[in-house]
Amino acid sequence: MMDDGIAIKVLENIKNRLESMGIEVIIGETDFQFCFHMLKKDDFVIILDAAYSGTVPGNIHIYNLQEAITGYGQTNFQHDMSILDLMRLYSKRLKGNLIVIEIAKTEFGYELSEVLKEKFNGICAEVERIICEIVKEV
Repeated sequence: MMDDGIAIKVLENIKNRLESMGIEVIIGETDFQFCFHMLKKDDFVIILDAAYSGTVPGNIHIYNLQEAITGYGQTNFQHDMSILDLMRLYSKRLKGNLIVIEIAKTEFGYELSEVLKEKFNGICAEVERIICEIVKEV
């Protein structure tokens, strides 16, 4: 669905650098149930996803994970159910953050929209910087 894949593309781009810093990267795509069952009680979790909230495409929003779980539904995600739904349903109180990349288009297609293609390198650099800052504080 075009821009809905931005989080996957970004993680694929920065995965090796994050892992070299000791950060485990799991690219779950739509297999959120697998990801959910991998989470342990003491894990600090950073979820990267795409969403449409009407702001500028390529903008990055950061939320406290527990606040995102309780406030879920205020932002339009592409999925009928998500890992956030499972966390809320099973009361899995994990510490962490949700990082959301604002998208432009959710039409059928395999490539990103032109606006996200143009901003892709900057988005990757900013997401990596944010993750590194979050991890430093943990």
